[in-house]
Amino acid sequence: MNENEERAFKAAYMLYARWRETIFETDEQWQTLAGDVGSFAKEQDIDHNPLAARLLMAILDAMNDLYKDGMKPMPAGYFGRDDL
Repeated sequence: MNENEERAFKAAYMLYARWRETIFETDEQWQTLAGDVGSFAKEQDIDHNPLAARLLMAILDAMNDLYKDGMKPMPAGYFGRDDL
């Protein structure tokens, strides 16, 4: 694994970890997430880093699944979760 790939994994983990712990209630939270996604894309140069682009898509797909059909996920670590 090269340095760019390692950096992409770390940045993707940090992005997901930050937002997985947040239960979105307001439009401002969604806008802040969008800003973080844009920052990730720029910092990881996703146009030239296919791994970073795929990791970002995976994070967005996971977030989409967590909020599908108006659902709100239980906090991570909650015993007995049915959102997985």
